[in-house]
Amino acid sequence: MYQASHSKIKKVKALVAQQGGWRNIFEHFSGLKAAIDKYPAQTPCPKTGDGSTVFRLVNGWEQTGQAFHNYVGKLTDGLNVIAFYRNCSIKEAADEVLQITGGDYQAISYREVSAQLSREQQQKSEYCSKEKKEQRLKSLQRVYHEAIPVYKSEIAMNYLRCRGLTLTSEEVRKFSSTLGFHPGLKYYCSDKKQVIGTYPALLGIFKSKDGSNLTIHRIYLKPDGSGKADVSNPKKLMSPPGYMGGGSFQLGEPLPLRCGGKYIGVTEGIETALALFNANGLPCWSLYSDTVLALFEPDSDITHVGIWSEKEPSGAGLTSANKLMKRLSEIGVKCHIYYPDFLNAEKEDWLDVFNSNPSLIHGYTAR
Repeated sequence: MYQASHSKIKKVKALVAQQGGWRNIFEHFSGLKAAIDKYPAQTPCPKTGDGSTVFRLVNGWEQTGQAFHNYVGKLTDGLNVIAFYRNCSIKEAADEVLQITGGDYQAISYREVSAQLSREQQQKSEYCSKEKKEQRLKSLQRVYHEAIPVYKSEIAMNYLRCRGLTLTSEEVRKFSSTLGFHPGLKYYCSDKKQVIGTYPALLGIFKSKDGSNLTIHRIYLKPDGSGKADVSNPKKLMSPPGYMGGGSFQLGEPLPLRCGGKYIGVTEGIETALALFNANGLPCWSLYSDTVLALFEPDSDITHVGIWSEKEPSGAGLTSANKLMKRLSEIGVKCHIYYPDFLNAEKEDWLDVFNSNPSLIHGYTAR
């Protein structure tokens, strides 16, 4: 049975090539069609709409269907892309493709299958080209070297206060390796396809799972820091030169425990992580999104993880928290999920809870 299914999948991919390639298939899915329209630029996640530079089709995608998602990683062919998009199995994705093509996959010859496999193997599987990687690194290094620590900027500290946080400059100073401030970054408006202004920005340094700096998150601010800049998307992630899965914004050091091992809290947003530290004094790392949260890989000396989830209508935050807890529990890491459900609201995160009643945020009990 497995071999028959495997053969069917190969033949379906060859059938797509025979009928003109993956463009004809992807155009049946609105999120993927948007990626086609903007190719080769990066686009929001085609499934959730999150972010602005999250997903991209890889050079040669019309023949192989290959794409890359910053949080999921490489999607090796068109069936993997559709399986991700539909949240289904590869077999189910193949069946859906057959409904679109209307062709007879059983008529596909061994030679056609071999030719398609050869095309897939020839396609480069790097995250991005060497030239693009160098370009991204150059942009990141420029912003990094022009930045100053957040605690030295009154504009940045004012923004944190406007978000309801009561952290002192000395407390924020502990996060200087992760939080920065830039006095004036150009803002590129994707809709207008042009730079529309220069704004101060709060910066977050995202580290890869090996601990090296990977990319920078920007929150564009009003000139005095009294809120976010009045732009369409004030939160932007700079295009990373590598895979984000397993990485984090590391706000503080893991806490040694009396029972042995270390504790770290994890959540999605930077401001939420700061609110949790503000409330209970425990270190909390931001993982950027629910998708990256599910991919978190703690160092071997971290034995306890507090997963501070978010509440939202889709349930994506809690789903990712459960995925992370299941995976970490299987390798012996003790986890506890904290779910915010205090404010009778459809959407709720721990920054909301902090601003409502900080005493609702408790510490972590190692067991």
